[in-house]
Amino acid sequence: MMEFAQPLALSLAALALPVALLARRKPRGYTLAASGPLTAVGPTLRLRLARATPLLRVLAIVMLAVAAAGPREGRADSVVPGEGVDIALAFDISSSMEQRFAPGKSRLEASKDVIREFIRTRENDRVGLVVFQQDALALSPPSLDYEALDRMVADLNSGLLPDGTGIGVGLAAALNMLQDSTAASRIVILLTDGEHNATSISPEKAAELAVSLKVRVYTIGMVSPAALGVNSDVDEELLTAIADRTNGKYFQADSPQALQAIYDEIGALERSKVTRESFESYTEFAPWFAAAAALLLAAELVLRGTFLRRAPA
Repeated sequence: MMEFAQPLALSLAALALPVALLARRKPRGYTLAASGPLTAVGPTLRLRLARATPLLRVLAIVMLAVAAAGPREGRADSVVPGEGVDIALAFDISSSMEQRFAPGKSRLEASKDVIREFIRTRENDRVGLVVFQQDALALSPPSLDYEALDRMVADLNSGLLPDGTGIGVGLAAALNMLQDSTAASRIVILLTDGEHNATSISPEKAAELAVSLKVRVYTIGMVSPAALGVNSDVDEELLTAIADRTNGKYFQADSPQALQAIYDEIGALERSKVTRESFESYTEFAPWFAAAAALLLAAELVLRGTFLRRAPA
């Protein structure tokens, strides 16, 4: 759509008003005793042009005012920087996540609540979702459709895949989501409550892939409080090694409040630049209006210097 970069500059067109008023003033003449025969003679072509040439000046001033206002047309095919991060959530939904984590809540339910809140508080971050058990399943590529992501997480249950804990395949699937991302900051947040026991890609190899892609991995180990009497089998040494190898960080969560604080901290740590669509590419029309003004002024000068040189004012 057409717009003006400096719309206030259009007020310069008001300068054309005094020029137009001066052009309408008639020159003072002499009173003749008998002018009847003269009034019957119409104005010549040269006289008419001489009276019209000031209009060229008026139009030129208007054209220059429009040019100064910067008329332009925006296009939606460009991108400008916007705050944001590309995030892949790797979420363990193995059967052990059904164990109690807090009064009235399993590890899975507590994790879903925190992840949904994390998604709801995003603004410009693109978020993707991977779930894993023995195998991994990519549910959504990095997206800004937070409502759809929220519904996906809300509907998650254990048993979507063969049971087990494939930390390596879960991380690899999350990294696969981010390999074509152009964001300056790309991260994986991997949450699990167990040890790697799948025969697929090893966590160590997946971590090396993250290093080659320059993706940071934040790992979260869910451990139940001793008061709940639930054993915890999280391989904290492995999760710490993955985080350290990828320049990320390992966190231990032993309550819903601690888990919420972890996701809040990760969100605060990651703020970078990611491309977003915007109307920032323009077709500029100011040169055309400036050229038209120059042509009008040149036409007046040429007429006054040639055909109208001796014409009456």
